[in-house]
Amino acid sequence: MPLLMPAMPPPTSQTSQDIAQPGSNAQNNVVGPSVPPTEPLREQASTVSRVPLPVDAISAELASELAAALIGHVLFLKNQVPFPVVQLYRIPSGKSTPRALKLRTDLLAAFDTLSSHLNTTFSALSTAFALTAGADGESRKLTRRAYLAILVGPSIGSAKTRIMFAVDGLVAKVWGERDDLSDDDANSSEDEEDDGSEDEDQGSGPSDVDSSTGSDEDASSPPPSRSPSPSPCSSPPPAPRAHSPPNAPVSPHAQTQQTLRAATRLLSHTLATAPHSLAAELGTVPPFSPTAPLKSICTAPAQTHVLVRAPRRFAHPAWIPRQGVSATLDAALREFRAEAEAEAGVPGASSAQDKSKSKAAARAKARKVEGVWVTCGSPGVEFAEEAAEEDEMIWWSWDGKIVGFADW
Repeated sequence: MPLLMPAMPPPTSQTSQDIAQPGSNAQNNVVGPSVPPTEPLREQASTVSRVPLPVDAISAELASELAAALIGHVLFLKNQVPFPVVQLYRIPSGKSTPRALKLRTDLLAAFDTLSSHLNTTFSALSTAFALTAGADGESRKLTRRAYLAILVGPSIGSAKTRIMFAVDGLVAKVWGERDDLSDDDANSSEDEEDDGSEDEDQGSGPSDVDSSTGSDEDASSPPPSRSPSPSPCSSPPPAPRAHSPPNAPVSPHAQTQQTLRAATRLLSHTLATAPHSLAAELGTVPPFSPTAPLKSICTAPAQTHVLVRAPRRFAHPAWIPRQGVSATLDAALREFRAEAEAEAGVPGASSAQDKSKSKAAARAKARKVEGVWVTCGSPGVEFAEEAAEEDEMIWWSWDGKIVGFADW
């Protein structure tokens, strides 16, 4: 029996047409997984936080207070201590293990020693800046730039975290030296002395006349009577008015403490609200690795090293010169300066960054230098690269040891 074959092929279904034609309306109505469009990699935010202080110049006491506060923030934000340093003092020791108690006691003792050393350190640094070779009276009045480096790692050379602290406007003053009186103060004191001498000359005339008239009256007056005179009625003295002046003057010490507290609060607020600062390491991950765990970006407890950049004439018993690490830290300092200038919008900083883009791929995996730049009304002056031997800037490390811990 012959097979009957259709003369025309069967009509194609609408589903097969939609599959064959990917641009049809049916396919557009199918809901599928949305693929986000590829966006160009955005530039990472600046790692330098600026802290503008409402003062004309930064004293050694103010600089040391901010440096100690920053070191305390770094210890907590870089996972060196389980709690902020201020709260470590309040933890009861009865619930801690002997090992954790010893580590916490050693760290707090080292932090207290460093805080006390920082006060005299910036005073000695200010003195070294004021005693620069060939510094006359005018150059001593200039403010300087001081740099402090905080390194977290097994050693100074193998530190995984580098944080710079810049004091832009440190007062250059010899410790213990009094400020010279201005010409106006000297002239006013001389005028006061002249006025006082004139008052004495004018006051000598009436006193002589009064003494002479008094002697004549005594000679002509009768002798006093022997009978007692009646005592006048005694009245109680009026009660003093209890009132305080409306604008009581504030003591210099209280005003200084108020300035220190305001500056440390401003530093804490700046670190907490900066878009990419030290505080961003706790709760977020880098934008280029959204799946990275938190442990991979937090630094394990290690040793914290503190260094200061000072001239060779700098003298302090708690600091040791480190000539061997000057090249590494100077390179980190140049990167920190370039980042700070770019963040502040300094003219020429963008062109300098364009020239260094060729080296960006080589150090793409390297951690950028973080830091804090403290400014005031009088920007500091940098030292010249070609200076005398005693004025050559080198790095000095603190002879103490701060070791982090995780158990509490």
